Amino acid sequence: MKSVSFAAVIALALITSACVIIDADDHADTSVNITKTDLEPIQGATIDKGDLVIRVSSNGCTNAADFAVDSTRRDGNASFAFTRKRPDLCRALIAEGVDLRFPLDAYGVDRGARVRVRNPLVRP
Repeated sequence: MKSVSFAAVIALALITSACVIIDADDHADTSVNITKTDLEPIQGATIDKGDLVIRVSSNGCTNAADFAVDSTRRDGNASFAFTRKRPDLCRALIAEGVDLRFPLDAYGVDRGARVRVRNPLVRP
C-alpha cells in the first residue's frame, strides 16, 4: 500500500507545471560559496502548491528553520542548495524522513519556473 501511495506522489509530481532538477553530479558548482560536502543529503524534492518540498532525514526535531537556503535565479531558472544550520539531536529516528516546505514566491521564483536542487540525493 505504501508503494502505491509513493508511486501516486511521484506521478503527481511529474505532471505538475513546474520542474525540479536534483543536481547530484560530482561536478563543481562555481556559483555558490558552499562546498558540495556542506550540502544536506535529501531523499527527494518536488513542487507542491507553489512550495518547494524537500524530504530530509530526521531524528524527530527537524524543521525548515534548521536549514540555510542558498537560492539563485538566472534566465527564468532557480537554483537551491540546503545546508543544515543545527543538528537534530532528538532520539526518535524517523526512517522515512520529513517533508519540509519552502514557499517559492518568498525566493522570487515564478510559478512554472524550472527549479534545480543542488543537494545530493540519497535513498531512505
